[in-house]
Amino acid sequence: MQEYQVQIRALKARVNRIPDRLATTIRRVTCMFNKRANDLQTFYLKESGTIPDKARNVFLDLVALDEIPANKVVRVFKRIAGVFDIRVEGDVSRRSIGRIAKEGGNASKLQFIDTLTSAKGVTLSGDGTSHKNETYETKNATVIQEDNKRIQFFLGIKQAVNHTSKTQLDGWIELIEECYHLAYESGLCSEDDARKFWNLVTGFHSDHAEDQKKLFRLLKEWKVRCERELRGEGVVKRMTDLEYVVLIFKCTEEAIRQSGGPIAWDTMSPEARAIRIQAMRTQLVRDIGQADFEKLSDEKKRDVDFLLWAGCCMHKEMNAFKGRCVGMEEFWSKNGLEGPKKMYNRDNAATVQLSESSTPAARRAEDVTKGGAVKVASLCGAVFRHKDRKRGQQDTLRFFFDNELGFSHAEACAVLITYHDLFIQFLTYVKENKAPPRKLNHMEQNVFDGLHCIQTRHEICAITLYWLAVSVPYMREIRGPYRENDNVLKLGELHKRVISFIDKLIDNPNLLIGNDASYENGSFDGQPWERPEAFYAVHRYIPELPHLSGVLVAFLKAARETWLRFTSEYAEDGAISKATPEQIERAWMESTNDLCEGNFAEFRQSSRRNPTLSISQYNSRKMFKINGTSEFIRSLSPEMRRFLRKITREQDASGANRAEKLKLASHRRQVAEENMKKDQAKKDKKKAENDAIDAVEPLLTITDFDHACSLPVRSNGYLTVAALDMQLKWHQKNGVPGTVPKNKSGWGKGRDGKIQLLRTVIDKYIEWKNSTLTESSNDVSEDEIDMEFEVTVDDLNKEGYDSEEEYYQ
Repeated sequence: MQEYQVQIRALKARVNRIPDRLATTIRRVTCMFNKRANDLQTFYLKESGTIPDKARNVFLDLVALDEIPANKVVRVFKRIAGVFDIRVEGDVSRRSIGRIAKEGGNASKLQFIDTLTSAKGVTLSGDGTSHKNETYETKNATVIQEDNKRIQFFLGIKQAVNHTSKTQLDGWIELIEECYHLAYESGLCSEDDARKFWNLVTGFHSDHAEDQKKLFRLLKEWKVRCERELRGEGVVKRMTDLEYVVLIFKCTEEAIRQSGGPIAWDTMSPEARAIRIQAMRTQLVRDIGQADFEKLSDEKKRDVDFLLWAGCCMHKEMNAFKGRCVGMEEFWSKNGLEGPKKMYNRDNAATVQLSESSTPAARRAEDVTKGGAVKVASLCGAVFRHKDRKRGQQDTLRFFFDNELGFSHAEACAVLITYHDLFIQFLTYVKENKAPPRKLNHMEQNVFDGLHCIQTRHEICAITLYWLAVSVPYMREIRGPYRENDNVLKLGELHKRVISFIDKLIDNPNLLIGNDASYENGSFDGQPWERPEAFYAVHRYIPELPHLSGVLVAFLKAARETWLRFTSEYAEDGAISKATPEQIERAWMESTNDLCEGNFAEFRQSSRRNPTLSISQYNSRKMFKINGTSEFIRSLSPEMRRFLRKITREQDASGANRAEKLKLASHRRQVAEENMKKDQAKKDKKKAENDAIDAVEPLLTITDFDHACSLPVRSNGYLTVAALDMQLKWHQKNGVPGTVPKNKSGWGKGRDGKIQLLRTVIDKYIEWKNSTLTESSNDVSEDEIDMEFEVTVDDLNKEGYDSEEEYYQ
């Protein structure tokens, strides 16, 4: 720029000394230089009607990386440009910004497929949740390259019709096929075949839910199927023409046989025939692949089908906590001790107070109501840190602790036992600050009572000691900065040590509650307590807790059982223990499922901030950001960028989002209709059964029963097993309540057993009827009996009799 200005000044100085024609030419050049200098200060948002790639890159970064709203991106860009004295010409619509963001999502999928070319293994992780009554699934993948470098990819969140294992598998298959198809259309890969991806998959990481374990089994079956098909197709490609013709002949012959023969085959349409032949060809190719696979050595077979599953370590700890709390709750009843004070909600408290203890409502209120440390902690969370910021005592509590301790709210609430007396003092403070009558609300009173309950204090102390001795040290090993292994497959020894340490505490609980207890012997990792003040607070209350040792041991025993159940993948004869060190590296997985949990947390927050943002738009932005696609998209050729623009326009015009919503709505309607049909079928069946029972002529006397039992086989009135069932059903519906068991399994074995039961039922029915008649007769007074036989003048006149004697004749 400065060069041009210097040249212009030099030319102007010489204008007066040269001929007029030359001066005119120089003036034109000067104008051209000035125009060029002006162009250098202008940025055009569109060139020949198209947004240039450099502008697209900036918009993508602003929208995806910096989360600038689409309708403000251009305004922000112009303001930034203005700082550097650059004028921005043109405008870009919000819809174009949305398409540019989707281009980033497509580029991220291409980046994922491109990374697979140098991969020696891929591990998958997924999870599901519900949001606004809709099912969502998230998917992540880790690509392990030849040099053991690991690249993690977020593959998006998607709505699903349900959370069954089969639906989750279909979602994975659909996603991978979509990515491969996109890469094939772009020219990034030569084949539109997603099956080879599954040969690279070496691990699946999830929580410990049964649907996830089943999903792993389905994934393994799918991997084997894809491998056998590819292997079989490789064998077919090496066949001679004659061998191939024989293969097709076999496929056709088998298809004809399975369709019912030549006559049935001739009646089928050409399309149906082609489908059957293709299905038979696929099966035959798979069989050929299986035969070729059987030729491999055992070691090679294991390597080809290698696929491991591992569960999230934090879910192991969480589930172990649930298990040990159950064991602690059972301690009181097993030892004949009074358990922690129950904390009824408002409705159940009224039910228990106003109803007799024997009523069903009172029994149900008693059964569903819990007490103890976990319940107190839950109520404290609702009172002291309610999720609705307008409710609860969170600010009041923070001010109180700041004044009393100088600690932050988070530190003060970390462990209830540490500030047990202050919590009680605080609730008293809350009560005294209320208007007359000074009274805590129902939930606050429950917390107040729970904190005073000595049994609850036992449980709080047991949980605190376990948290300090096992939970925190375990989490440090899993997530801490000094952890030895970041691969969950290498944590088998760690979990064995956890179980051994729990055994040590069970054998000697004084390591935690004895006078000489210390972190050197009482902590899993031998490191100082996470909260020493909590440990000392527990020991301050130990003289008041006579059952603490028993509660702690019960807690530890239940924890041990749960740990064993949730670390089954590390069993001595399991797949992980048999894997080679190289395979362990190929199947590297995170120690926790934080990626998936974090995906859902970010999605929920984004949904609150941008309620109209579509799921495809959200996925595009997050994939671009998390997968680091900004650098990748800048490396693409102009031809590839044109492809991204083209394919994104086609996707945007296809109405895929609307089609997906209609699919979900259609599925719900279909499920609703099927459920209505099932309910109606149940009602019809129940009605038919009731009608059949009502049509039964019941045996109500022992005489009739004995007569029916004496009849010969196949004679009219003979009591078959079905007839006995109907008799018992009649008595179950109309007879003495409780005499006929609800389940048919309790009706006796065979005909003889049912005859014996029916005899007992009839006896009880006769007794019940007799007692009912006796009670009815006892309820009638003598006056009522006399009045029953008294004849009045009105009766005589009404019936047309002249006298009372004539009436009785």
